[in-house]
Amino acid sequence: MHASRWTPFVVCAGLVGAVLSGCRSREDAFRTSRVPVARLDSVLAAADSVRLPLGEARALLAVVAESGFASKLPHDTMTIAEILVWAGAEHARKQVAEAAAKAAERARQDSVRKLLEPLLAVTVVKKTYLPRNPDAEQYEDYISLGFAYQNKGAKPVRAFQGDATFLDTFGDSIYSAHLKVDLPLVPGQARREPARIVRVNPFRLAHQRLRDTPLDKMKLVWETTDVVFADGSRLSLTAP
Repeated sequence: MHASRWTPFVVCAGLVGAVLSGCRSREDAFRTSRVPVARLDSVLAAADSVRLPLGEARALLAVVAESGFASKLPHDTMTIAEILVWAGAEHARKQVAEAAAKAAERARQDSVRKLLEPLLAVTVVKKTYLPRNPDAEQYEDYISLGFAYQNKGAKPVRAFQGDATFLDTFGDSIYSAHLKVDLPLVPGQARREPARIVRVNPFRLAHQRLRDTPLDKMKLVWETTDVVFADGSRLSLTAP
């Protein structure tokens, strides 16, 4: 009686084991099959029923997704297992190369930043709030900002750009903007430009704080990001 009660469970367990064994045998056969690398995409499409671990499936898809992947593989024909090993090594190599490239770019930017930092002095000399005035056909609120620039370097400057950040008394950011300045400056020269206009968005906190904070309660922090010199040479944080 006990044997008859357990018989269905034993049969089911045997069937599950057989299915899992069959799946493993298909996976093993797939991994060891040697395929032309130029036809790898069609081989994968024909093997939809093979269940691979997620990491291996992603690795194979990444190989196929690369342009000209067949020319990068070391042999014309390879087993899937060999391709997976190669894909893992290639992924690791790319990570190392990307990390090295990022480190080199950070070092380059740090070097350029040290050259850019002393070249220009930027100050804000006037701030005016211009409320809307329908009678003068001005239907929005504006903030007028007057900037002055000085070339503190040894070369004439044709144009430059950078980031201006206004800080409050506690050093918290009030407002920031990227400025492009097309204003030639010879060494030592200081010039002012016509006021820059900020259209006030009443729902934007930065605009409210810029409008309401007196100029003598703000500090301007300037970072030059790009300088074009009169001789055509250039220093840039973004362009190599």
